[in-house]
Amino acid sequence: MPHWTNSLSTKLTASFIILILVISGLSVFFTYGSTKDALKQSIREDLMSVSGVIATQVNITSLQTLKPGDEGNPEYLSIVNSLVKMRSMNTHIINTYVIALDSNSTMRFLVDDAYLETPTDIGFIGDVYNSSDETQIIAALKEPTASNEFYTDKWGTFMSGYAPIRDSNNKTVAILGVDMNADAVIQRQNYIGYTVFLLILLSIIIAGVVVLIFSRTIIRDIKKLNAGADKISHGDTDVIIDVKRSDEIGELADSFSRMVASLKIMMGIGEEKK
Repeated sequence: MPHWTNSLSTKLTASFIILILVISGLSVFFTYGSTKDALKQSIREDLMSVSGVIATQVNITSLQTLKPGDEGNPEYLSIVNSLVKMRSMNTHIINTYVIALDSNSTMRFLVDDAYLETPTDIGFIGDVYNSSDETQIIAALKEPTASNEFYTDKWGTFMSGYAPIRDSNNKTVAILGVDMNADAVIQRQNYIGYTVFLLILLSIIIAGVVVLIFSRTIIRDIKKLNAGADKISHGDTDVIIDVKRSDEIGELADSFSRMVASLKIMMGIGEEKK
């Protein structure tokens, strides 16, 4: 009897499992990648929608009166309170702010709603806003946009949405930004990744069990044929091959049975001649 490592059953099972692992690995790679892209696009659309809605609620009159040092005055606080109220409706949004481009096209803060929580660690009026998301911010002068990828600034790592703030003449006077913490997005991506991984793992286990059962039925019938051949080799022609299959192994068993019958006839003829 061959060692289990040389068994056809082991080789068949191992071959199928390796094949399943390769296919599953490729499936995970492409499925997870496309799912992440779809999730990111969905988040971008949400950010654009949220920023677009909040931008319409900014008091343009109060905004245009602000100048450096006005943090904490009634006009500034009215805008901050409005922004905080609006973003509280979406638990994933952690910060909203207003920026504008000066005559040199430099981005500068006008309002930062973090003032109510951390009044000393905000973007103060007139502070330059440096962001790797500058292309999307500039594009928001015309229409709502959102980050294509995560970006990092001194406050953390985010995905953000931007929308134009327009006056009564439909002229863009500033840009509203909303930040979503990257942790929230990463958690959602990880959840999708774990779900895909578990589904693939379950598929591998089920496929492995099916392959193992299938290979064992094949090996069982091959062993019957082998045992019959061994008996014949020792002169026992009263061999019955109990293999009932409709595949190639079944055809082999039928041929084997006919061979045994032919041997009996030949042996009978031989005995008569003696």
